Amino acid sequence: MLREDARKLQLTSVVDNRPLTPDVYHLILKAPKLAAEAKPGQFVMVKVAPGLEPTLRRPFSLHRIDREMGQVEIIYQVVGRGTDILTARRAGEGIEILGPLGNGFCLQEAKLIGLVGGGMGIAPLLAAAEQAVQEGREIVAFLGARTGDYLLAQEEFERLGQVFVVTDDGSVGEKALVSKPLQDYLQTKQLDLILGCGPTPMLKALKSIADTQGTLAQLSLEQRMGCGVGACLGCAFPVKANTPEGYIYKRVCYDGPVFWAHEVLFSLPNEAAKQGGCSGGQS
Repeated sequence: MLREDARKLQLTSVVDNRPLTPDVYHLILKAPKLAAEAKPGQFVMVKVAPGLEPTLRRPFSLHRIDREMGQVEIIYQVVGRGTDILTARRAGEGIEILGPLGNGFCLQEAKLIGLVGGGMGIAPLLAAAEQAVQEGREIVAFLGARTGDYLLAQEEFERLGQVFVVTDDGSVGEKALVSKPLQDYLQTKQLDLILGCGPTPMLKALKSIADTQGTLAQLSLEQRMGCGVGACLGCAFPVKANTPEGYIYKRVCYDGPVFWAHEVLFSLPNEAAKQGGCSGGQS
């Protein structure tokens, strides 16, 4: 671990850890130092068990940041051994975390901000939405999920601004991809900034929409992370650069996870040429 990142090691305590669905949990941590320093879009690496196993920490985005209470909230899905172990942690137990890590969202001077979230990608957008509203900005949220059970924080977003929801099965809202209500909205209105987080196909579509509309957009990329501090290079991702190849690799954990959409390459230039298409932005 890099020396400067070692200073971000903190011992937090569990306030609550309860299921929202059979495989999605809401974890609240008492973490005054983290809450004071963290920015929307950043993440933490969590040591899910007090012993030596599992060795690697797990990365989780920050769902909410409560500076007054000195608490942060995380929403996580049980997808393997580490997250399954985390579900057993109870109120009062200590959990070691490393954070805040990475670069968060940059709201700039935007007055009307669109937040586009798909599935678990909805989670980190609430912190950004709450900050935006606290600063006197207006937000509109576009939320999509497999079913209504996985539409995270819908009521919280509705307290902050206008919300459009879609599901894959049509159980809540329109049966559509989350890019559809965004495209419909942009036919009559203009957003100053779009923030997106979700599966790669959704982010590709969002990049294409932003490019077409000429709207600034930031994407929070989802990559598997080993260390979380840029040392292992396991989360390297291509971005545009003034090089002979036209791109360089950046570390999602250290240089991101939030990148400007116009920088991101979802396919390399030579791959796009072989496919007869353009690099990125297609869904």
